[in-house]
Amino acid sequence: MNLLFYAPQMAPYGGMERHICLLAATAARRGHHVTLLTTSNSLGGELRSVLDAPLIELRELPRARGEAGLPAKLQWLGAEIARARGRSWDIVYTNGQSALARLVWLAGNGAARCIHHHHTAADGREQATWSPWFRQLLARAPELVACSEATRSALQTAVTRPRIVQLPYLTPCVVETAAVTQRPAEATLHFGYLGRLIREKGIDAICRLSADPALAGIRWHIHGAGPAYTPEYFRDWPRITYHGAYASAEAHARALLALDAIVLFSTHNEGLPLSLIEAMSAGRPWIATHRGGTRELALRDADAIVVPHPATHEALRAAVLEMAHRIRTGATSALAQRQAYDARYSPEVVSRRWLDYFETGNPT
Repeated sequence: MNLLFYAPQMAPYGGMERHICLLAATAARRGHHVTLLTTSNSLGGELRSVLDAPLIELRELPRARGEAGLPAKLQWLGAEIARARGRSWDIVYTNGQSALARLVWLAGNGAARCIHHHHTAADGREQATWSPWFRQLLARAPELVACSEATRSALQTAVTRPRIVQLPYLTPCVVETAAVTQRPAEATLHFGYLGRLIREKGIDAICRLSADPALAGIRWHIHGAGPAYTPEYFRDWPRITYHGAYASAEAHARALLALDAIVLFSTHNEGLPLSLIEAMSAGRPWIATHRGGTRELALRDADAIVVPHPATHEALRAAVLEMAHRIRTGATSALAQRQAYDARYSPEVVSRRWLDYFETGNPT
């Protein structure tokens, strides 16, 4: 088949970037031709190497992420769509909250299956930010995929339309099975966050917890980057170690395996949090606020704590103390957590579901 992918913008090593690149690579290994359009040229070297295959063509607007305005994007994308209309496409796959996806569907010339992938929560607060054009896109997409059951339910309520398919993110497993071991429960436990540093991800909540005397036995680690949080910001919090951004699978795995537990105290419109899926791949227990499809990832009660949203400091403190107790008493299991991940969210399982959907219209 000929597949045309469109991603609005690509960060060097983001979650959706990993999903799209691995999906393209998996399709190419099945013998399909993939052309990927994106309105930035900021993809990192490691993910570019994933796309370095004879059946994959990457076409990008030659401007860094966030630099090109709407007129420049429209001009470039219009030229690419006109070029693409000269080919026969089986599938046009778009994602994100960009109403420009409808323009990309034109490349299918009415013959391709047009699939839009919504990968955030679609809850009431998010819906309030949708433009009328984007709401129409969701209602009129020939095929619509939601990243979680919670997102699918929210979309079904928000827009009147037929079938919505649920498929999880496809993300590489950066931790080899042999590396997944039970960390010894030492006097100081290491809890951490990995991802974008924005206020909606609960970074300030982590800072407040780090200063809580009741949690003196916890050392906190933050991996990621964002303009709201400079390295200097974390110097005021002595029990936090700031590690900066990670941009490779090796660095990602090293960060995960050095932690006893992962936290995501999000107020964000999470769809199916990749940071928690990746924590499970490393066999690590996690604590998260109940946003979007987060509860769907709690496959093992002992290795997951879901805190009601909005979460108070007292509720988060209690969850951290409870997880620390579970770790110190041996109630958590790295191997069992990894086995749960392998059965539901491993690249082999998820890629098969996505490619079956592309090839037959039905995910297995």
